[in-house]
Amino acid sequence: MPLIITATDFSDAANYALEYSCMLANAVKADVVVLHSYTVPVSVGDNPMPMMSVEECRQIAEKAMMQLTDKLTVTFNDVRINGIVMFGDITEVIQDYAAQNKPWLIVIGNSISNEESVWYSGNMMSMLRSLPYPVLAVPEGCLYSPVSKICFACDYKKETEGLPLISIANMATTLGSQLHVLNIDHDNANFNAETPEISEILHEKLKAANPQYHYADAKETDTAIIDFVNTNHINWLVVAPHKHSFIESLFRKSHTKELAKHINVPLLALHADL
Repeated sequence: MPLIITATDFSDAANYALEYSCMLANAVKADVVVLHSYTVPVSVGDNPMPMMSVEECRQIAEKAMMQLTDKLTVTFNDVRINGIVMFGDITEVIQDYAAQNKPWLIVIGNSISNEESVWYSGNMMSMLRSLPYPVLAVPEGCLYSPVSKICFACDYKKETEGLPLISIANMATTLGSQLHVLNIDHDNANFNAETPEISEILHEKLKAANPQYHYADAKETDTAIIDFVNTNHINWLVVAPHKHSFIESLFRKSHTKELAKHINVPLLALHADL
């Protein structure tokens, strides 16, 4: 059975991601593992000291997890849900657990209303960039609906190198989603002698998903994406955060902030096809 790992810190943002994960799991017939990492709080001062023992932290975390999974199990009784508590940094904990259990998807929560939230934190960006599994970042307040439309934005400028094109097609096929490929350029600035070949490769690798192709002439990439997602009722926006990529520029804080404020849909981070 497919496995969805969803991380929680018991916050409101995480709760939206949890509910989204469980409803998605019900739709695709997947199991859910709710993962929480804990560390020992340290006092602030000239001589920082642990405020409680590791054992006390573990007991508090396990009690909170039991209450949470009991509640989820009642609400989503058709989904097999397990809660796991582990010590350490959340990114490393997810990495270690995922390496042993090979998830179909990792779901994390974020807040679009709080600039100090995990959306902007190093943990968030680290997970999207570095976890070698599909990672779905669900905005706070985003409610699940069938994933009928997925958008992948690109600029046809050496964009086939290191891109997860087959993974994108497979995800769209698995979900029964219509794949929309958005090519963004301005005054044909990215058109060159290699563009026809790049376009051909992209069409070939995505053909299994029978995508629809769109073109936007725009100076502001984030604005073009926002307008397309909102106008076309896109459910997920696919990003491929590899080094030097078109979409990597969107991970600068200013771009991400604009996307987060105006696109209330999950971001799906996929990495290069193997």
